[in-house]
Amino acid sequence: MKQKVYFTVFLILILILLGVLSVRQRLRTRDIVYAESLDEVAAVVDDQELTLRDLAFYVAFEEGQMEWDARAYDIHDTGAFWRIHTNHTFLRAEGKEAAMEMAVHDTLFYQMAMEEGIVLSQEEEELLANDQYDFWSDLTEEQRESLGVEEDAVKESMRRLALAEKYQYLLAEMKGRSYEEYSFNGSAYERLLETHTYEVIGAVWDRVPFGSITVDH
Repeated sequence: MKQKVYFTVFLILILILLGVLSVRQRLRTRDIVYAESLDEVAAVVDDQELTLRDLAFYVAFEEGQMEWDARAYDIHDTGAFWRIHTNHTFLRAEGKEAAMEMAVHDTLFYQMAMEEGIVLSQEEEELLANDQYDFWSDLTEEQRESLGVEEDAVKESMRRLALAEKYQYLLAEMKGRSYEEYSFNGSAYERLLETHTYEVIGAVWDRVPFGSITVDH
């Protein structure tokens, strides 16, 4: 009789454990709410952590670019563009990867710009201010709420981008290469990246619902 009781209790404990593990697994794999997860670390570049707050500009930018192309592809069903499958992947996945790659690239080049004491000229500051104003103004109130970041956070990301781009031009000139070769998908940049370390935190980034944050697909 005692053995039956022990066995029953054991089975109950196993079922409870399996239930807990199942819930935890679902929580790990379900999409996150971007605006509620801004402090989550999604990548690390040379010991520099990139949170979802740091990546908000890149997510909004790349979603905006893809949505622009989607309207040109099919104005009546923009989702058709996002669902295109090519090169063994969907365009949605390629866009998400591009957003991360741009962020890693700009973080690395910004770090190098700071090490070299690179600053923006007065003219570059004015151009940056215009770009910052235009980008933020183009976001609807709903898009801003979905991102969850303040205007200053986006401005800071765009400032880092401007400094990264400036250093990219200078480095390309010093090395006798084209600017494009040091872009995030350029051959010279890929070789440079091999001398640095970076890691994408899949437990966070994989759960970002790219294509459903500032747009609805």
